[in-house]
Amino acid sequence: MTNGEVTVRPCVMVYTLPHPELSLKQREVQAGMEEEGIPWVTEERDKSETAVLAFQAASVSRLGVGVAIGSEELCVHYYKLPVREPLFFLSGRGTPAQWRLMGSHAARLVKGIPFKELPAEQPGQEAEAILDIALVNEIVEKILHELQTRRP
Repeated sequence: MTNGEVTVRPCVMVYTLPHPELSLKQREVQAGMEEEGIPWVTEERDKSETAVLAFQAASVSRLGVGVAIGSEELCVHYYKLPVREPLFFLSGRGTPAQWRLMGSHAARLVKGIPFKELPAEQPGQEAEAILDIALVNEIVEKILHELQTRRP
């Protein structure tokens, strides 16, 4: 699936750090991308900051989007952002709904469409947002517009 540090096909690159819940988190993140129709490739890494890993994954991905899954952090990065400033960052264990949402965010970044809101866990209870989705959508739209105007 990969050729050295360059992926053969366009996909979101997912770097993982080994930990007990990895298979659960990975399954949910991948389900979020699959629901959006975006392919991914997963590679295991030894150690690093999650944000740095996500940036490295985004830099290798032909789509410019990378995900890193750690034991206490999960993040989505875009290759044009500063290394330690991922687009989405989930600190703490998180929930399966949040893990899936992060996969969806990665896929929607590739597609250039608005991000989903985190659904409420219980009826009548507001869910805690990972980031200000409206602000993130505005930034992504600006970046996509800049990229489109630069093309011949």
